Amino acid sequence: MFGFVLGCVLVACSTTTTIRVERSDRTPPITAGTTPAGGTTEPAETTPTDPTDSTSPIDTVPLVDTGDGIGDPLFPDLGNPGIDVLHYDVQVNAQPDAPTLDGTVIVTLRATRDLAEFTLDATTPAVATVSIDDAPVEFVHESPELRITPASPLAAGDEVDVTIVYTAPTSAQDSPAGLPLGWTNTPGGSFVLDEPDGMRNWLPSNDHPSDKASYRFDITVGFGLTAVANGSLTSHTTTDAGETWVWDQPEPMSTYLAIVIVGDYELVEGVGPNGLPLVSAVLRSDRATMQPFLDSIAAQIDFLDDLFGPFPLASYGIAITESFPGLAMETQGLSLFSRDDFLDGELGFLQELLLAHELTHQWFGDAVSPEQWDDIWLNESFATYGQWLWLDHVGLQTLQAQALSGLENRPLGATGDPTVDEMFGFNSYDGGAAVVHALRLTIGDDAFFTLLQRWIADNNGTSRSTADFIALTNEVTSSDQTAFFDEWLFATTVPSEFPEGR
Repeated sequence: MFGFVLGCVLVACSTTTTIRVERSDRTPPITAGTTPAGGTTEPAETTPTDPTDSTSPIDTVPLVDTGDGIGDPLFPDLGNPGIDVLHYDVQVNAQPDAPTLDGTVIVTLRATRDLAEFTLDATTPAVATVSIDDAPVEFVHESPELRITPASPLAAGDEVDVTIVYTAPTSAQDSPAGLPLGWTNTPGGSFVLDEPDGMRNWLPSNDHPSDKASYRFDITVGFGLTAVANGSLTSHTTTDAGETWVWDQPEPMSTYLAIVIVGDYELVEGVGPNGLPLVSAVLRSDRATMQPFLDSIAAQIDFLDDLFGPFPLASYGIAITESFPGLAMETQGLSLFSRDDFLDGELGFLQELLLAHELTHQWFGDAVSPEQWDDIWLNESFATYGQWLWLDHVGLQTLQAQALSGLENRPLGATGDPTVDEMFGFNSYDGGAAVVHALRLTIGDDAFFTLLQRWIADNNGTSRSTADFIALTNEVTSSDQTAFFDEWLFATTVPSEFPEGR
């Protein structure tokens, strides 16, 4: 996830012990390179599932609903039983310094059971009208739920377009996780921050990571400003209303991974490994300063795709924004950072850490997202491990030293069973990365990197659970690893030493 300053630097994506910033055929055997504690191997690549292919696995929500929520153990009111959102068509008019934005969203959804009414997540948006397939319908907004009553009940399998006209504040709202989330105005524009439950503050939605959808963003902003969102830019026009920027995101995406930034941004294009399109956004006044970080993207991808498999999305880039120091967020295909952490133009320890952490998230968290929020270690522990591997690769800190520090500094608490207060704490980041390292030592490099590549290739475009990961581990290793996960992932106190290694 991302980070922000509260006495220390938090990153919804990365931490260190001193700075917290934040089922197809089996692949061929991998030839190990260095020893597990001293570096990385170069495993064979697998072919990822095409996230735009209609034959790709469909994300499911196997949770037991609680009435208005789908039963997430950390956020019980999130998600909406009986619906599967297929697409969001987001239309927003956000003018500089305005206290609110004007929005219209067309939510294309499928009923997964018979419904006389259904809900969407909406906290601070003020809803003016709701229609289904262009016909006005009754609704009641009881924050955090927008309760909608179709003119006729929906039958399981019905697909409808739900159009919601609303206004929303352009100031962040506090989350139960202790984070300021939603649409936030800045002196030169704005940005949004959505993890874990911030989209519902500015956009009525099914705001749970288990329900992925495609998106279209149609953003109108002040004259001379640029609006940037996930996906690819499809049009830019200037009208009497201002500048309108349209972005298309066809790949499945969880709500918390959405990005919208507004300001005097320049879009910088490039080409990464294997012809991967690179599109980044930096403030025009910062372009020269930020060039070293733009130049570093391809090398990081080239290193990580040898370990985790081909880059799993259609494009990648970084967005360096006007925001509070320490901000770093794995927004899908376009990681979000604060310019304050990059103003010296040097690729130092913090910058390498942040860039590698958020990039690793594109595999772990974005391509494959958590089924529920207590699966957060599948995001943060693996992104931290990717960060460790990169810092070792560039000679800034050895993998062994980072792993030992993560293990030695773990507080009490189970990585695989966090509370809301702990979900972005040490045991999800460095403490959890120590669990990942212990798994590598337990099953060996061949099985470990096969497991990680299979996890992405088999599940790209979906949301998956810890139970799914354990099941795949057992399959890849042809053994029952229950004892390992009980001892390392679910125990409140883990072993004080790593396994010997294979």
